[in-house]
Amino acid sequence: MSKDRLEAFSDGVFGIVLSLLILELHVPNAPDHSSLGQYAAAMAPLLPNVISFALTFVMICIHWVSHHYFFSHLQRVTVGLVWLNNFFLLWLCFLIFPTAMLGDHLTDLFPILLYGVNSLFLALTFYGFRSYASHAKLIKAEQSKALGPRHSLPAILLYGLSIVLAFVNVYLSLACFFIVPILYFVPTILQNLTR
Repeated sequence: MSKDRLEAFSDGVFGIVLSLLILELHVPNAPDHSSLGQYAAAMAPLLPNVISFALTFVMICIHWVSHHYFFSHLQRVTVGLVWLNNFFLLWLCFLIFPTAMLGDHLTDLFPILLYGVNSLFLALTFYGFRSYASHAKLIKAEQSKALGPRHSLPAILLYGLSIVLAFVNVYLSLACFFIVPILYFVPTILQNLTR
């Protein structure tokens, strides 16, 4: 299979998943000609859904950028990498369900666990990408260190920690979900500032 075909298929799945996320946000019931205060009151219960939507949207975009960057530095793809990619897309597609559940029950244990486990599987699969490509020497030589498996470890550790912390304090568990995108953006911002 060509690398271009794999990337095109993956991009299509990413696009569909991002589009389907919005379907969990429903327009609130408000009478015609309501005041701003009435709309605010009607929208308030949607805040957890908006938070889970935004968090997942950002995380999927981060995965898309990482996926694109990773595959752009591969010399070729193998059948093993194709199937790892399919597993990655499986967890990506399933993320819509825990996102919806988290939005409806933001501080309940089970939705937090489900979201954490799904996110951990995504991170572990990306670690699998990196490890497999490194061992199979699929990565272009000049990029092999930059794309090594160790770059997936912070997300794996934080999602694993979020699962453990869910049994201690759900707010600490939720905090882990928000730290992952921060870890992605802060080095990029700092790198751009020092140029």
